Amino acid sequence: MNIFGESSIWGSGDNRDFISGNEWGTPDENSSLGAGSNGFMSTTLESGLNNLGITGGLGTSQDVDEVLEQSVWGDSNADNHEQAGSDNSALVGNQPSSNGATIGHRREVGITDTNLFSPYNFNQDQDQGTESQRKQVQGGSISGDDESSEDLNDWLESVRKTYHPLDPDTVVIEEIPEREGLLFKHTNYLVKNLVDLPNTEPSKDRSVIRRYSDFVWLQEVLLKRYPFRLIPELPPKRIGSQNADPQFLERRRKGLVRFINLVIKHPVLNKDDLILTFLTVPTDLSSWRKQASYDTTDEFTDKKISSGFIKMWQKKLSEQWNEADASIDKSIEIWLKITFLLERHERRIKQIAHERNIMRSLLNDFTQTTPKLYPVEHSSTILDITNQFNVIGKHLQTTTEYNEQEVDASSTSLVPKFKIFVDVLFSLKGLFERYRIMAGNNVPQLQRRVEINSEKLQTMKGKPDVSGAEYDKIRTAIQRDKKCIVLELNRAWLIRQCILEEFTIFQETQFIITRAFQAWSKLNASFAGLKLNEWEKLTDNLMDLPLSFQ
Repeated sequence: MNIFGESSIWGSGDNRDFISGNEWGTPDENSSLGAGSNGFMSTTLESGLNNLGITGGLGTSQDVDEVLEQSVWGDSNADNHEQAGSDNSALVGNQPSSNGATIGHRREVGITDTNLFSPYNFNQDQDQGTESQRKQVQGGSISGDDESSEDLNDWLESVRKTYHPLDPDTVVIEEIPEREGLLFKHTNYLVKNLVDLPNTEPSKDRSVIRRYSDFVWLQEVLLKRYPFRLIPELPPKRIGSQNADPQFLERRRKGLVRFINLVIKHPVLNKDDLILTFLTVPTDLSSWRKQASYDTTDEFTDKKISSGFIKMWQKKLSEQWNEADASIDKSIEIWLKITFLLERHERRIKQIAHERNIMRSLLNDFTQTTPKLYPVEHSSTILDITNQFNVIGKHLQTTTEYNEQEVDASSTSLVPKFKIFVDVLFSLKGLFERYRIMAGNNVPQLQRRVEINSEKLQTMKGKPDVSGAEYDKIRTAIQRDKKCIVLELNRAWLIRQCILEEFTIFQETQFIITRAFQAWSKLNASFAGLKLNEWEKLTDNLMDLPLSFQ
């Protein structure tokens, strides 16, 4: 999204102090994550679980795997699926597959969509049992909802306490002047930790040398390990002569500072061993990567969702998520414009300082010409006027220094406070996009396949010409698909929990907005006061100048 296109009201060309394209580029669907979407995948997680009776069996000491499996399948006897398929056409669409099964078309859906799991048509006994279970849950809904809400609030509060985005930055990055490389020169950066990191042996000065490609590798690894976390974006890369542009290099250095400090402040990412390696291993990282063996499997491997989380889940949470998803692009557009206006104001102050230096020089030149225009023999008042030119010159010099200090404070302190929020918004947008690409599952297809195989088993019963090997093969396939469904349901819930954690800690970033505007107000008030004092002093001095010959 380039909000500063040629038709933008903000101008074009050299007047735009930004990098063309998306400086905080969002993840590419064809990236190395291999997160291509399945044509029949669904990325929804809502009331299909309730329809399957999953939540009714939670909150006990029963193992989560058993809860998921029994909720979906009930009795493992194949008779439970005898009537399956009669109503599925309305639920999964009407596209025939190669084996004659009816498979639904893929469509864009939100997290609350009810079609994630095509509900099974259980037998009558199971339907009655599920209905009875729901009535029991509804009977205690008042106390149960209160308890669930209280548990949820406690959980959300505990998660928010783990994230402190307003903490001071603990990593600084300096550009090393000497550039390396034969054909293409590259810039090295001195990455220095201001504090000791846990479980590490830092170098003597707590610093390591890294290049831009090392940061790219770190981000790629984090995206593989934590695809549903708030991974910040990197500043863009340029090659060739553009890579020697000092303004671009400084912009990129500041972007790298924001990136690494956002990672360090994240309550999960900062514990990753590769992060600690990146910040502490003094050797060349590219050589280390070739020799070392490191794991890039995602964080959900070998994890099981807790029944407590499923119990306290509320539909309003996914609704909040969808509302945020719908508004993220507009929020980014607005905040980019705010940041751009601040940077343009900074350039305007810089231009004012430059023009006042010119004005001071012109006044000095004009002082040399006034005696020729106004000879002292005619009137001595010209001496009083020209003497005040020195006062005006000192005023211009002082206010110019204030302007330069204001530009420096804005560039080093104020604008970064606004840009860090842009980075946070882009990391949330990236999370939304990765969810749409990667969070799908094949549960509806697996369910339909189990239905078909179950029907095959039913037709085999009582037929003497059916081989036992074929019967066992189909039964094994059913068991395998059931296990896959349980695993995918577990992963779906783990993703939901992870996203809720990220959206919860994201709520703490609202205080970045507060801090940014506090700094903006304080900076303007401070320099406005200093400049006002100088203008008042100059006015008092100029009031005594003569206005007439008498």
